[in-house]
Amino acid sequence: MSNYQKRARESWKTGEYKAAGPDDRAGAGLTGTALRDFLRSKMEWIVAREALEPTAPRPGSQEGRMKLAQYVKFREEKFGGVLFETKSEKVFTLSQTGAAVVREIVAGGVETEVVGRLKDRFADKSGALEKEAKDFIADLRAKGLITE
Repeated sequence: MSNYQKRARESWKTGEYKAAGPDDRAGAGLTGTALRDFLRSKMEWIVAREALEPTAPRPGSQEGRMKLAQYVKFREEKFGGVLFETKSEKVFTLSQTGAAVVREIVAGGVETEVVGRLKDRFADKSGALEKEAKDFIADLRAKGLITE
């Protein structure tokens, strides 16, 4: 049972509605107007999310998100990383930069999010990182190592 379900059941039983439990940070300690404003903002976010067209990917959905292919395993090493394609038993060694790209892919996101996080992390002003990362991601796709 999720934390949300537990809180909903507790609220139905007691008639007391809480924005968060004692161990939650969001909304903890809010009362009166502040609590109502907090709940309103959360409800407006839900309404906005649910109002999206059915064909558009919803925030937090897995649609369009890159991930390692089914038979691909990633392991970080001192020199960078290794990709294992277990079905064909191929091994790909990665530089530290390549490992950083794969680490971001494993963390999740569409290509633009992954590249954006890399640009922020490495403070790329020239734009070279963006092109190289996109080329590397295209190469990984072509080899069947990542899917969407």
